[in-house]
Amino acid sequence: MKLRCAIYARFSSDKQSPASITDQVRKCREYAQARGWEILDDHIYTDEAISGATAERAGLQRMLAAANAKSFEIVLIDDTSRLSRKLSDSINLSDRLMFAGVRIVFVSQGIDSENEQADILLAKHGIVDSLYIRELAKKTYRGVEGKVLNRLHHGGRCFGYKSVPIEDPKRRDQYGRSMIAGARLRVDEVQAKAVRKIFSLYAGGLSIKATTKRMNKDGDASPTPRAGRQHSWAPTSIAGILRNERYRGVVNWATTRKIRNPQNGKRIQRDRPKSEWVRVEMPEQRIVPEKLWLAVQQRF
Repeated sequence: MKLRCAIYARFSSDKQSPASITDQVRKCREYAQARGWEILDDHIYTDEAISGATAERAGLQRMLAAANAKSFEIVLIDDTSRLSRKLSDSINLSDRLMFAGVRIVFVSQGIDSENEQADILLAKHGIVDSLYIRELAKKTYRGVEGKVLNRLHHGGRCFGYKSVPIEDPKRRDQYGRSMIAGARLRVDEVQAKAVRKIFSLYAGGLSIKATTKRMNKDGDASPTPRAGRQHSWAPTSIAGILRNERYRGVVNWATTRKIRNPQNGKRIQRDRPKSEWVRVEMPEQRIVPEKLWLAVQQRF
């Protein structure tokens, strides 16, 4: 009787190619075929564009449920980082699968839970996977911080400005065009007029709610809404603009940080102390005069 196998595959970012899943499944199929094992097509579980730092993944949870239901004897995974990039989760998930009577094989690394050295190998690779995700976070932070300090736009939309690409004349793409070295924000005069009006209305005595109603009544330019939402001003948008120092020509970055809740794997945002903020003066981006800015903050 052939051993019945499930497959679990994952890739972490929406910037990665979905072909990664196909390649992982292919390698697992080849591994099973070489040993005469049967791959159950109904038990191929995948998670796309989901971080390996959390166990809250739909495909993974379905695979665990099927394992507890004795639907297969073996689960094939391309490598340990696909199961998790967090050592504690890797060990916990492996223990849960083995408790359910399921054998685990990490194809690329040749780790088989039936091997006596499996626990040691899993721990070793788990440490490497955990270090990788921490180092990646540091490199990402350093890269974005560099953009901010070089007065470049670090991403996202900001009402009142338009993003202008910066061409690098020394570098060319495969079509001979200048490569984009980054982007800077430039004041959008139509939107800037709306921003100054918001500050003036609030400084003049209107509440945030009243300011919102006035902006919508007058049909002033408003931020592009999310899909399915009405194109109009909301009190939260007005409040956010009134407190955004960029409009006075100061960019604050790294004012918050995201940490992962160890119980549910969800990331939450927490404020950083002001001593950790990256603060850059950008007078060329000023939209609101300093006197008007201070009048608004005094009202707050």
